[in-house]
Amino acid sequence: MLAVEAAVQVRADISCPDVLNDLSPCLPFLQGNAPLPSDQCCGGVRALYAAADTRPARQATCRCLKAAYLQVHAQLPAAQALPGDCGVPISYKITPDIDCDK
Repeated sequence: MLAVEAAVQVRADISCPDVLNDLSPCLPFLQGNAPLPSDQCCGGVRALYAAADTRPARQATCRCLKAAYLQVHAQLPAAQALPGDCGVPISYKITPDIDCDK
């Protein structure tokens, strides 16, 4: 994960280390080793959603997550299910090639 932090320069109210810290409890679920996200994982998802409250913060979060996705070998169906499983409404589909500038 340190490579992800170095690879992504985040210039917003939220930093890539913050994003990775919030979502680190989600790794077992994202990698297919847990059937559901843990309470700690969902707490991190909700904290991240609350922190990414501006367009620049959402874009920075997106870039960080996009880079981390490849580093942690997350399963796409798990990544797509995570927000809904944690009760966080998002209006876009999570994909590895998402355009973070939109």
